[in-house]
Order: sequence, then C-alpha cells, then structure tokens
Amino acid sequence: MTFPERTSLAGGAISPVSGFARLDLSEERRSAVAPVLDAIMGLIDTLDSVDVGETPPATAFDARWE
Repeated sequence: MTFPERTSLAGGAISPVSGFARLDLSEERRSAVAPVLDAIMGLIDTLDSVDVGETPPATAFDARWE
C-alpha cells in the first residue's frame, strides 16, 4: 500500500492539529512544537516500509510473563 506524502507541520499547519487535540498553544509554543512533532511523525512514517505480509492485526496482547 502506498501512502501520500505527509506535509510538514511547520508554519500554520500545526494549528488544526493542536485545535483537534484541544491544546491552546501560543505562537511561540507552536513554533517550538512543530519541528519536534515533524520528527516524531517521521519516525512513525518509517513503519510504512515494514512488510508484515499476511500477518493479521493483533486484537489482544498480554504482557505478563508466564
């Protein structure tokens, strides 16, 4: 599956995201958060290249060691 290229959150693009998260950020704070959020999203984007083949999604996970 191919995914569209994600656009950077720099500039004013972070405003809709912060509004969706109900975060009232000042302009200074949005300027500081945007590059960090872009870096985090870049790391998440690398998961698109992982070939999971026919592996079904996990519906439950029990982290207890037995």
